[in-house]
Amino acid sequence: MNILLANMPMTFNRRENLEPPLGICYIGGMLKTMKGAVVHLKDFEVADYSPESLRAYLAERSIDVVGVSFRTASYGSAKRFVTDVKSFRRDIFVAAGGHHATAFPRETLADMRCDAVIVGEGEYAFKDVIGRLQERASLAGVPGVVFRDADNRVIANPPRQPIENIDDLPWPSRELLDLGSYNVMTLLTSRGCPFDCIYCDKGVSTRAVKYRSADGIFEEIRYLVSTLHKNRLYVVDDHFFLNKKKLREVLDRIIREKLPVQWTCQARVDGITADILAAAREAGCEQIMFGIETGDESELKYIRKSSTLKQAEEAVRLTKKAGIRARANFMLGFPVSTKETVKNTIRFARRIKPDIVRFFAVSPLPNTDLWDDIYGKGVIPPWVKWEELDFFKPSFNIKDLPREELSLYVTAGYWHVLKNDFLLEATLFFIPKLLRLLYLTARTGRLRGNISKCFPRSVNLIVDNMHQLSGKSFKEAVSFIRQVLRLERTF
Repeated sequence: MNILLANMPMTFNRRENLEPPLGICYIGGMLKTMKGAVVHLKDFEVADYSPESLRAYLAERSIDVVGVSFRTASYGSAKRFVTDVKSFRRDIFVAAGGHHATAFPRETLADMRCDAVIVGEGEYAFKDVIGRLQERASLAGVPGVVFRDADNRVIANPPRQPIENIDDLPWPSRELLDLGSYNVMTLLTSRGCPFDCIYCDKGVSTRAVKYRSADGIFEEIRYLVSTLHKNRLYVVDDHFFLNKKKLREVLDRIIREKLPVQWTCQARVDGITADILAAAREAGCEQIMFGIETGDESELKYIRKSSTLKQAEEAVRLTKKAGIRARANFMLGFPVSTKETVKNTIRFARRIKPDIVRFFAVSPLPNTDLWDDIYGKGVIPPWVKWEELDFFKPSFNIKDLPREELSLYVTAGYWHVLKNDFLLEATLFFIPKLLRLLYLTARTGRLRGNISKCFPRSVNLIVDNMHQLSGKSFKEAVSFIRQVLRLERTF
């Protein structure tokens, strides 16, 4: 049986996310253990797409089953992809999975031409689906699967229990991807997050945290470096610093065996200490991304972050002191936000001086308390456009801040925090930074990645401004930036 596992982008042929998709890689690793299963992976974040090329790919490999993984903002791409698959051959079995499909399995089946939805973690569920298809048996009773039966009725099987021991999972089958398309390798060391933030979807990754063994983590890192020759990693755990004992075991092993690896991770601000940062730096940590989310006390309480602004400021300070880049992520435009609370967040971001700052427009995701607060539990308003839930442009109006005005605040935030450094990089430091860029490009053979190393604040400002300017004419863009600069002066 020939199986294609495909990862969906927000927009085809855009190449916005250059990180290997672990979801389909883990499922691929599981399916490779099955007799008679030939597995193919395709990441359309980096691969070209057209209906014609898809038909040729499916025909050349005689694909029998397609698994499509997507998030809410890539729903439109997934729907188009499934339509193109079924237009080529209706008998190809298509299963959908991921956070969005888990939140709305029946609705996904009704709107797409897929045959089944995998709800929750997909490794064992998809393996069971393939087993049933190989036996030409019904999917009835397979836990964690919603499907159409022979009479086109939607059948929802009982939920599947969460995977207890993730060390039992085969390693992700990254080797089935075009690894030359990626600058970094993704790595998962735990699943789950015990915290209760209002905007977080726990439909796939639950509040019960499951950890891999330190030995298993280290051996996979060594495999990535020694076998795949990839030494830049992104640890995708919700909070890599949560289990400090296990973390320290991994860091000490990297240091002791002098593994030449550089890595980035996500962490909460309340899990940071000077000693663990020192070890992380010695073990190759380049950057830590902190989800600070807000610089306003009332918003912090609303989102149930369970951390303080003082902890956020201290975490950024300690991280930078340790020689690690500190990236601070913020969200603007909660249902309780006002112009003043948004300004408080932007002022706070400037005060704590992170190396990189990101301002995201609040995007309520299905299966979260934030979604329920705005739209109602399980409700899909007819005006919601999934592609707008991308965290770049505002997707809903709040009383004090219409969507159009919030876009101005998002953009003005970048100018308020970054403009002084941007001007320095563009004038006084331009020549030395340009010479460094030419040197790094000649040494590494690539421009992407080196520009942000040499002109970090400029890239931060310009790239993130482009998200708000997309779709605007030149005249509209000029008018928008003028409004942004006027607004920024009021901070």
